[in-house]
Amino acid sequence: MNHSSKSKLIDNTYFKKASALLMAVAMMATFAFSVGADANRSGSSSKPKSAYDARTATRTSTTAASATSTTASTTTSTTKPVTAEINENAVDDTVQTATEFNEDGTPKITAGSAVVMDCDTGMVLYGYNENNQMPMASTTKIMTCILALESGDIGRTITITDECMKLLDGTRIGLQPGYKITMYDLCVGMMMYSGNDAANSAAVAVSGSISAFVSLMNEKATQLGMLNTHFDTPSGLDQFSDGAHYSTAYDMALLGRYAMQNPDFRDIVGFKARNIYYDEFPKGRMLVTHNYLMQGQQFGYEGCDGIKTGVTNLAGQCLVSHVTSKEGLHLVCVTLNNYNRWNDHKSLYNYAKSLYEQVPVDPDISAFDAAVVGGSRKRVKVECTPAEAYNVLTSQKEDVVREVVYDDFIYAPIESGEVVGHLRYSVNGIVIADYPITATEDIRSVTNGWFTDYIKAIRERTESQENT
Repeated sequence: MNHSSKSKLIDNTYFKKASALLMAVAMMATFAFSVGADANRSGSSSKPKSAYDARTATRTSTTAASATSTTASTTTSTTKPVTAEINENAVDDTVQTATEFNEDGTPKITAGSAVVMDCDTGMVLYGYNENNQMPMASTTKIMTCILALESGDIGRTITITDECMKLLDGTRIGLQPGYKITMYDLCVGMMMYSGNDAANSAAVAVSGSISAFVSLMNEKATQLGMLNTHFDTPSGLDQFSDGAHYSTAYDMALLGRYAMQNPDFRDIVGFKARNIYYDEFPKGRMLVTHNYLMQGQQFGYEGCDGIKTGVTNLAGQCLVSHVTSKEGLHLVCVTLNNYNRWNDHKSLYNYAKSLYEQVPVDPDISAFDAAVVGGSRKRVKVECTPAEAYNVLTSQKEDVVREVVYDDFIYAPIESGEVVGHLRYSVNGIVIADYPITATEDIRSVTNGWFTDYIKAIRERTESQENT
């Protein structure tokens, strides 16, 4: 080997060792930074309480750095996106195309995921990617609203604070710190006008901070069986969530089904126009629904009585709707990332309703009267006045079981109209129709009530022991 070749070999060896050393140093530095970051996330006593607060802190520090920087290049922003979020009330999705159908009769929808659920049974009647996790935009406010309504006095006055104004963008009703508004009007503002400031304000009023309310949202989601959902904001603004705010069409149907059982919620989402009152509008500000699927609206569907629209840059157009049909069906439909939502929901409802048929009810319980314990009479007459027909899936028609359910003994006193039993129709143990059986006469107690109370106490204790 000549001198020149030997020199090149030494140089190459030196270069390789130097490169390896530099790489090792870089890896150590990266590891140290990662450990330090993890320590900051988990070990600091002053750590943010949620991802929402973490993003708020990042945004605040970035803004401060920008204000004190002499050149733009010295400031790096970690929040996203730069573009403003959509104002839901300015979205023009009035151009709808006719929905086509597949060979099996199911509609060819434009949504990324969809589901139709029977609210009475929880049965899924149609599903397309219904368990795919996706952003759900302002349909999030269904959860925010129901938690606000369940928090107590909905007529109480709320004072808007700086905390309510965190990470706001998109649609607002115009609240400012110091303004006063009732909890009920906050719910109207977030559901009818999709006010993100209204949603934040309700969250702070319920839990004291947005981060604490987000935790409450996720607890409620778990209780409802929304196992593929994670909330990260009360408003549905996903632009700051870094993928931490998502749900599925199925989970949102569960939420819609639950929320529509609340009378106040049902009233609010059923409004087509409603006044709200706060500092800037002491004489009232009229809000008009932009759920155009509501019966009587631009793309109205018969029986549609709620629930919530949603649009963000990331989620696209979303819609959770509810229909109470003239046949007595209660259906909820969800589409996420959709651009033909009004017509798609109509087609999905039409398809779901086509799966059912009505079967006449057999109300004959003439042979049924109930034995009375501790009463002035030994038996009580009863009646049942059900609907003329009940709804059943055509595919399950032959599996329907009819039963009359009542206690062997009914304890006096008994009042006329008191429910003493049920006429039920079920399929595979799932009740599809339930009609009350009521007493038609008063039966007074001849034991001054002590015997009835004694028997009821024994029954309650027995039921308690069985449940535990």
